Amino acid sequence: MNQRLNRRSWLVVSLMMTGLALSGCSTIGGPAADLSLAGAGGVAGYHLSDGKLGGAAAGAAVGYLGSRVAQAKIQQGESGAEKRGYDRAINQAVKQHYWAIQNQQRSREKAEDEARLVPVIIPETTLNGVLQKAHVEYLRAQ
Repeated sequence: MNQRLNRRSWLVVSLMMTGLALSGCSTIGGPAADLSLAGAGGVAGYHLSDGKLGGAAAGAAVGYLGSRVAQAKIQQGESGAEKRGYDRAINQAVKQHYWAIQNQQRSREKAEDEARLVPVIIPETTLNGVLQKAHVEYLRAQ
């Protein structure tokens, strides 16, 4: 009897370990995780209730619910991480746009400081029968 109990214990432990291995973070969203955790819970419930079918059903239900809770938590964590990543990317884009505008304005200020106005005298001329008086125009030179 003792040897049979050891075999059962080993079987329960091996099934639970298999269930946990199949229900890792990368596979927790699939039906394999639901089946393995429900199966492991059913076997554990069967052995903990001394071979009663009701204990196996309760253990399977607890295993399945545990799988669903874990899936919900992982999905909630992933969506939160996606939102934080999106917010950080938008924040970075706004900063880059801000600094691009700042650098653009600085280059304009430098160009205006370096530029000087050169006076050019336009002589009196007649264009299409209209007399244009002599005047001074200022051209920007850099």
